[in-house]
Amino acid sequence: MSHIYLHEIIDPVRAPGAHTRYLDELGEIVTTRGNAEGSAGGRCVANWAPVFLTGDWPQIIGFWQMPGGWDGFAAHFDTHPELFHQPLERWYGERSGGSDRVLIGADYSPTLDEIVASETRAPVVLHETVRLRPGGAPEYLRLLGEVKQALDDRYGFGVLGGYEVAFRNGGEAIVLWSFPDVRTLTRTQSAPGDFPELAAWRERSAEIELAHTGVVLRPTSWSPLR
Repeated sequence: MSHIYLHEIIDPVRAPGAHTRYLDELGEIVTTRGNAEGSAGGRCVANWAPVFLTGDWPQIIGFWQMPGGWDGFAAHFDTHPELFHQPLERWYGERSGGSDRVLIGADYSPTLDEIVASETRAPVVLHETVRLRPGGAPEYLRLLGEVKQALDDRYGFGVLGGYEVAFRNGGEAIVLWSFPDVRTLTRTQSAPGDFPELAAWRERSAEIELAHTGVVLRPTSWSPLR
């Protein structure tokens, strides 16, 4: 069964404290009930905020594992045909908009249960959105899996997961890299020669990618990856 994920980009209301109130309420819901009403039963893997200077702000990125794969996805929306789910009104006070993606996890991408069982931590995440030629995502993610294996966390960082974006004709992927701290991440920028496997991947991927955007993220205190 393919593991399916909801990837959401949330734009908080531009008002003092709005993003904090949103995350506090969401954290209370996730830690006490598991998921928010209307979230298709998704289980929260992480909610992140961009590190200042590396992306849009204020912004929140949510990552949810959907139960039951594609069958679960279909079952939820076939039994919830309404155009807007009921809790939407309550969030308008803290959110001004956003966008969603449905992701298909590569086989080396850990599920939430695997993350919890292995006590996987990712205090700093490099989140990459990669555009590819149509149909290019599966091969791109296969090659990324080889990089994950080659790195094998030997430098203290590695590939956390790779995901094909659904409904994009195989032309977009999301890649998550895990780092123990910002210093380790910045060393991959300032001294790329110290990490030959990563340098080789960047050279290889540059030949395949049509566009590439990276943003540095930190998880909320209640995210399992923290």
